[in-house]
Amino acid sequence: MAREPLKDKRLYHIGIIVLASLVLGGIIQLILPVGGFIQGFGATALSILLCGLVLYLAWRSAGQKKTLAWMMLLAFILRLAFAVFFAWGLPRFGYNEDPQEAGFVFRDAFQRETGAWELAQSEESLTVAFGGSYGADQYGGLMATSAAVYRTISPDAFRPVLISILAASAMALSLPFLLGFAAHWSNSKISVWAGWIFVLYPEGILLGGSQMREPFMILFVSMLLWSASQLLNRNKLKSAIPTLLLSILGLFLFSYRVAVLVVGAVLVWLWVAVSARFAKAWKKWLGWLLIIVVGGTLMFIFRSWINEVFRWDALVTFRQSGMVQFQLENLPKFVHFPFILVYGLFQPVLPAAIVDPAPWIWRGLAIFRAVGWYTLLPLLIFAIFRVWKAKPKAKQRWLIIFMIIVWAWILISAARAGGDQWDNPRYRTIFLPWMAMLGAWVIDDVVKTKNAWFGRVLIIEGIFLFFFGLWYVDRYYLPNFRVAISVILVLIVAFSLLVVIWGMVSDRKKGHSLTETDEKL
Repeated sequence: MAREPLKDKRLYHIGIIVLASLVLGGIIQLILPVGGFIQGFGATALSILLCGLVLYLAWRSAGQKKTLAWMMLLAFILRLAFAVFFAWGLPRFGYNEDPQEAGFVFRDAFQRETGAWELAQSEESLTVAFGGSYGADQYGGLMATSAAVYRTISPDAFRPVLISILAASAMALSLPFLLGFAAHWSNSKISVWAGWIFVLYPEGILLGGSQMREPFMILFVSMLLWSASQLLNRNKLKSAIPTLLLSILGLFLFSYRVAVLVVGAVLVWLWVAVSARFAKAWKKWLGWLLIIVVGGTLMFIFRSWINEVFRWDALVTFRQSGMVQFQLENLPKFVHFPFILVYGLFQPVLPAAIVDPAPWIWRGLAIFRAVGWYTLLPLLIFAIFRVWKAKPKAKQRWLIIFMIIVWAWILISAARAGGDQWDNPRYRTIFLPWMAMLGAWVIDDVVKTKNAWFGRVLIIEGIFLFFFGLWYVDRYYLPNFRVAISVILVLIVAFSLLVVIWGMVSDRKKGHSLTETDEKL
């Protein structure tokens, strides 16, 4: 008898999912009237229903916590709403280009999905997507997935929103794994903060509503972190091992290059955690030697790709950026690559998003993405200085390796895509689970210790945004008055140094410092 209420609750939840699927399916088909209404309604409602049931099962398996339920629901709804809004709005308010006329934010997604639709309409096997015949997807995983969806539930018309539903579901499904992982390595507050950063981070919302591979890779990264953590602590081995294998397989199918880096980063993190248990130093050194040898071997195997990454002359021409080309012409050659790297670090640039005379739909999106990055960036910068004093020592070790992994990937993304305002941020967002964890720890640390240096980091960011804002206003709206970028950089550095000096003097009087720990964290 005790199980009857639980059974009734399950039926109630499933009933809500079915009803919500029907309602959302009808609304989406009315907003995006592609093909026949009945066929479109059926395909969309079925997709939402199946994804909703998977999310519900994942939530139940994760402990049925209300906070997690709200996170998953909001993550899915936000991303689906973005997908539908831009699919409807870009043909009306965007530029007169084929991808935007078709409702795509990303040109890559447009090319891949049209290729997937052609494959779905053909009689060829879906494995053709992995053979390079369709150049829109160099790895094949997402194209094969999209083609399978079109072929099975939408054979009558091209409905890219179905892939957006899958992407939004993948992002929502990441949350139980992320919070489960966080619960093993931090307190409940950090876990909740990490979840909300993941849910609300603008670039994650945009990607989760687009037909891109990043949402699926973020899911696989979250699964990999959770399963690796379970194996390390010898918990839930029956579910952890299949999850581990599935996550690795998924990463390699969607991007084997990123998969190598992600798996390598997780292995290094695991080694740091495991090696702390060894009493004999030679075992630790042997492990690090093996990591160096394997890393060197992989670098040799991927040397052509690495050379491409660090070939600054290929990066100079990204998106035909006249501004960057003009600045590089006035700088020594040895400064070119560092300039692009730093410029890429600050993309998407908030002042540029605000003053750029673009259509309102693009300007709004640009500001939304930039505000998200400039909110998260101070947390990641502050972590560079604070993780070294985290307590206890075990927590310090995993935080340090997290910080190194996050910043290594941010710089790799900036090097790979330079100052590109689209590819660079989306590459960076693949490591969102790591960034969310690190950012959440900083928030918790700042709340506990009330460290004044975080406020000073925000002031320095404000100085950067103010002076670059003036420079962009000058560039776009004052053509007869030009301020050299070098003058702007000198002003930013000078005022930032004043903030640092003021902070050091103030702390000396109070007896505090940036890395001082006010209490055990």
